[in-house]
Amino acid sequence: MPTIKLTDMERYAFADLAAGKDARGSKKRNARQCIVLGARDWLDRWFFPYIWAGRLTTSQFKEKILSVQEKYEPRRFGLEANGMQVLFGNLVREEAIDKFGNGIKMLPIYQPTSVEKNYRIRTGFEPPLLQGRIFLRESEVEARSEIQGFPTAQTKDIIDAMETVINRVAPKRPINTQKSREEVEYARYLRATGMPGYLIKQEMQKFKQKRMQTVH
Repeated sequence: MPTIKLTDMERYAFADLAAGKDARGSKKRNARQCIVLGARDWLDRWFFPYIWAGRLTTSQFKEKILSVQEKYEPRRFGLEANGMQVLFGNLVREEAIDKFGNGIKMLPIYQPTSVEKNYRIRTGFEPPLLQGRIFLRESEVEARSEIQGFPTAQTKDIIDAMETVINRVAPKRPINTQKSREEVEYARYLRATGMPGYLIKQEMQKFKQKRMQTVH
């Protein structure tokens, strides 16, 4: 079966310094620093090749963010900007530009403080999860534990960051652009299987007909 290279997917990252407050104005309990990198393919599926959560000094956390930027080169890197985190984000962004150039897109992400985290996860993360569009490596034990234990799990930093990558860091795809992309990638997949050209043409016609039926 053909595989999808990480470099062929759209990559987006998000970092949370875990220094803010929740919707009730109280300090986050059990909150950890967190970095998540998501990769979106042509079917709007999300793969998460890098997930980290823990507690580091501010300097160490900054270096970890920069190392993720250097290794994965995300199109956008969101930095939580609620409260005093905006100052940390500005520091990281300036250093990233000095190190990697002006092409770096590190953006401040303001989480809606009037919205409960559980609600945000339930409405923004559970839909793609239940649709089978979220993929994790087997080694991501903590992320799986948070998903299975939601909403009563002791921590939910990782799935909160994953939801943020999907809904606030990555741009929404225009429907027409997404359809065109799907056709191109499906044709590429069929060619990779060794299917003859005339059969590919037939399959593409069926594919387009199904797309039209879905719209109607």
